[in-house]
Amino acid sequence: MKEIKLIFGSVLVNQTLGIEIVKDLDDFSASITFKDEKTRIGEAAIGTNANQTAQNYANSLAEFSISADLTITVLRNVVSISYDQNDIEIKFFYGTTITSGTVTEATDVFSLKYWFEFTDVQRVLHRVEISQSGFTDLPLQIFGTCLLEYSETKDTLEAIRGSGLKIDLEANSDLTFADLYSEEERTFKVVYTRQGELLFNGWLSPEGIFESLVADKWVISLDCTDGIGFLKNLSYVDENGFNFVGKQSMLEIVSNCLKRTKILQDIYVNIDIVYNGMNFFADVLNETYLNADRFVKDDGKTITDCDKVLRSVLELFGAILVSYKGKWVIVKPNRLVNRQNISFFTYDSDGVEVGNAFTSINFAEALGSQIDGYYPHHVNANQQKTITNSIGAYRIDYKFGGIENFFQNLALDGGVVGFTYTVPEWTITDYNSFDRPQNNRGLRFENGRLLSVAFSESYGVNNGDSFTFFTSFFFNDIRIVAPGNLPLTFFVRANFKIILEGDTQTYYLRDDGTWINSDNIITLEYVANGFIFGNDNNSFNYEIKTDSAPIEGNIKIELYKTTQPQTRLAWFINFTACNLAPNISGNLTEGETYTFQRIANPSSKIAKNKEIFNADSVSEGLLGTIYKSNQTTPTEQWRRLTDINFERSLVQIMGEERMKMYARPRVVFSGDVFGYFNYLSVFTINNISGLFMPTSYNYDAANNITSLELTEIIDPFIYDDIDFNTLPQYTEPIEPTIKG
Repeated sequence: MKEIKLIFGSVLVNQTLGIEIVKDLDDFSASITFKDEKTRIGEAAIGTNANQTAQNYANSLAEFSISADLTITVLRNVVSISYDQNDIEIKFFYGTTITSGTVTEATDVFSLKYWFEFTDVQRVLHRVEISQSGFTDLPLQIFGTCLLEYSETKDTLEAIRGSGLKIDLEANSDLTFADLYSEEERTFKVVYTRQGELLFNGWLSPEGIFESLVADKWVISLDCTDGIGFLKNLSYVDENGFNFVGKQSMLEIVSNCLKRTKILQDIYVNIDIVYNGMNFFADVLNETYLNADRFVKDDGKTITDCDKVLRSVLELFGAILVSYKGKWVIVKPNRLVNRQNISFFTYDSDGVEVGNAFTSINFAEALGSQIDGYYPHHVNANQQKTITNSIGAYRIDYKFGGIENFFQNLALDGGVVGFTYTVPEWTITDYNSFDRPQNNRGLRFENGRLLSVAFSESYGVNNGDSFTFFTSFFFNDIRIVAPGNLPLTFFVRANFKIILEGDTQTYYLRDDGTWINSDNIITLEYVANGFIFGNDNNSFNYEIKTDSAPIEGNIKIELYKTTQPQTRLAWFINFTACNLAPNISGNLTEGETYTFQRIANPSSKIAKNKEIFNADSVSEGLLGTIYKSNQTTPTEQWRRLTDINFERSLVQIMGEERMKMYARPRVVFSGDVFGYFNYLSVFTINNISGLFMPTSYNYDAANNITSLELTEIIDPFIYDDIDFNTLPQYTEPIEPTIKG
């Protein structure tokens, strides 16, 4: 059964409301005109209020024969029309009531269904609202309390910090809240405010419902989530279920992941890291691009889940994501050590910049005893202090993932731009020898002197990379250009160069796959008996697997005219494919492993290995390469805003941030606090030195008690005491060992 709801407002005299129905492939229409009084079929009286008008419309609609296939009910000012889609289909509603908006069709807009308010022991007002999609009844006041919590972690650099709300409602035999159970995870939206300030925005979780089955009155407990927990089960796809392709900014990737929660909040970003050439006053997430194809797994079908994709962006910078007062906030704990008043780049849920360029938030909070005049203050005499270990070594594993062709236009498709025929990714240098190919596919040149006729775009490669060059071509359209005796057997040649240009050296590929630093044209010679040549269904295919690139640089292809100096014939060469692709085997490593170790007196504690999807590389053939804002130039060198020079890779900064945060044993403070603190805060604690951030958090709103575990955050300058190494080629992650 399908149901459509019509919401009635202030309908005017002579306004109309029609319904178009399809049954047995025939169209049926039922139009009703609103009058002061009903005098015949097809009319409905306007009531003294919208509720009565809705009832009168339902009565009039029931007079039409087609209504036999409809179930019509009325609740206040809402007319619900249900029908079996196997029998009929309602195509649309029409009329002046629809165009003027005096009657509207209910949509998926969330409307308030239940709400409750309570004051805590400090007489602070709290309010919880539960809304439902398409709900049209009047909201009902209920009674209950709530408890706000955040996911517990032992890691101060844990990238994703989900929040939840536990609601206790007073239920009885007349109000069981059975309607709150739904198999759909995002049917009921829940909002919690404290003194009018939004603290939680999320969804009711059907798994979290608990109720008594024996008492006449009982408390029903409901768990709610901000949607972050759903991301592990949601693929990184668009709203239509298709995987993303091509380059996307990191900000776009973050936005796409967060939109999958269906909690549409603004996004605040502060990451104090930039790449070489980037504007210091720009947002790195908005200025840096990744290849979305990286998030398709090796089987080519399975899409990576949004949790892993989101972490892959945040962890590169040592950043965390927290839902904060109705906003998604992205910030670095290392940054908060040195500065608690932070300015943010602000975006809407789609990643579009909104409002002022910067919005500032002060995260500083102070905690102490009531006797010393603090509020909030310690309570319940359960405060304690423990010490957590430092780390001596850390390893990051980067597996290159899928290997990408340098060229996207593998079939050399072209077309006319303005008045000139062009082929994307290629530059034609000799239009006098060029002839437009059939079906606008390929590069077609007449024979002649050995001259360059076209060259490809250049692509960055690493020292040590190896490649496969492939081309396909045929010769045709023979004609005599000089009379006389013609040879029965003659030769035709295809000519091209593969050029690798570094900063100071240039290398050329030979036909055996080796590289030389002197000019070299690869020539392929074919015997043509008589005048029988190839065609596009009978091409010559040629492939070279190269040795390792001797230098870092840019690689490109140059095509030359087809040649045969002694013949009196003319012909064309038709290149139908041309490609360079990195090799996953051979000299190109499967991935890279980055190790970090303290040099002086290292701890025996080793951090858990971290695997990443992306890293710096000059090679544009790797799906994991990170790109600058032009989406074509790979990133190489980065710096923190507090650094002096661009001298680090992003992965090195990622590892250093963790090594700094865990540079020494740190204090962990736990206990209850009377009063409210926001989870995303940086604490000073009276009589305890250092700065602290929550790693466990639970706020009992009714009793105004926050249970906290606060872990010290540090950011010492220990770069000279960190040994950083890059190790090539791994198959399985290997945990580091301590040298010292």
